[in-house]
Amino acid sequence: MTRQIPELAAANPVIMGLLEYVLDRRDEQILTGEEKPIGMTLDPRKASRALRAALAPFTDPVYDDGELWDELVWLSRDYRCFSIKPPGRRPVGGAAWEGARLYFEDSRESMIREWLDRSRPVRLDPEWQAALTKFAGRFEVPDAFPPGGLELDPGFEDFEQMLACWADLGEELDRAEGRPAEGRPAERLSWRQLSARCFLGDSKYLDGDGRQALVRALFPSLCGRVHERPLLMHLYLPAQTERVLLIENQDSFLMLAECGPEHTALVYIEGYRGGAARVRTPGVARFSTLNNAPQTVRRDFLQWWQGQGPVELPVYFWGDLDYEGMQIAAALKRSFANLVCWRSGYEPLLERLHAGGGHLPQQTRKMGQRAIESTGCEYADGKLIPALRQTGCCVDQEAVTPERLLAAVSSDKE
Repeated sequence: MTRQIPELAAANPVIMGLLEYVLDRRDEQILTGEEKPIGMTLDPRKASRALRAALAPFTDPVYDDGELWDELVWLSRDYRCFSIKPPGRRPVGGAAWEGARLYFEDSRESMIREWLDRSRPVRLDPEWQAALTKFAGRFEVPDAFPPGGLELDPGFEDFEQMLACWADLGEELDRAEGRPAEGRPAERLSWRQLSARCFLGDSKYLDGDGRQALVRALFPSLCGRVHERPLLMHLYLPAQTERVLLIENQDSFLMLAECGPEHTALVYIEGYRGGAARVRTPGVARFSTLNNAPQTVRRDFLQWWQGQGPVELPVYFWGDLDYEGMQIAAALKRSFANLVCWRSGYEPLLERLHAGGGHLPQQTRKMGQRAIESTGCEYADGKLIPALRQTGCCVDQEAVTPERLLAAVSSDKE
């Protein structure tokens, strides 16, 4: 919801003039790439033409300059748009506003832009613009790039080299499942293959936030030729499945599978957060079964997994007690609406965390993990995430002893 400017401020010509003046100066700074603090002295005799125009109502007999000033002070105090420094010396008989120094509060810029319905301008890097002009013809929709262009990623010498890589996508996509190029046969392409061929051998470059979406926008008629990679998962399958437990890490999956739960299917998902949204789509998940499960049991499980089973089984998730684990739980919940975090697995981790047995994110290269406010699981949102926030530490699921796991899985209730 857009914030509305207070009626008192909207009716005050000095306030409106100063707010417009400040945004004009800020816009100039953005376009020149030199943002810095904005201050002004309320002295029409020494002010620039633009500032004199904003201050003109102070000297207009139609207005009460004292009232205009009081309202400006009120705005500065209640909405913190400006800080005000009184003049060192005020002329005898001078008004309260004369010579005062105003300093714009940068943190209020977005609010004022909403008040005045003025968006922040986008500065185009001339080097980016020159490079894009050179390669524009190799994109189906060159305007799909962000208005301000892309940032120069590490590993690229300049924008020209980086855009050449993005442009190479078109040739690779044109060849994939389409007409052969230069006598070479057509082929199927995955995102990883496409990325490695076009971006300096980096198969994970297109895994970055929004990059695959940008490919689709740049090449709308060709991007459908990219084939999503199947998700390879390992499965322990009992003779009769009454519930399913999704497990983040391999050691914990194997430890639980060795316990041989009688009614709980175990799935080692290997932290597939990125593929969670499509994990139940037919043909996406490929399972290798750890135990010798009958073909009919395997068929029934796959039918349920793809959302075609006669009943919806309870689904649990157990992973590391860190923010990445919670992100995985939230992502999986989009595919498994009834998913909850496995209390029997998380309680030992929670106990260890509260006892001071956790590790700091920087100790295990977890500094890049993003905090999450909610997973949709009441237990995780009420217990696990608050514990992570309060302690600032994490505990990996492998910390649970085999004895605790055996006791949990033997009860076969969760």
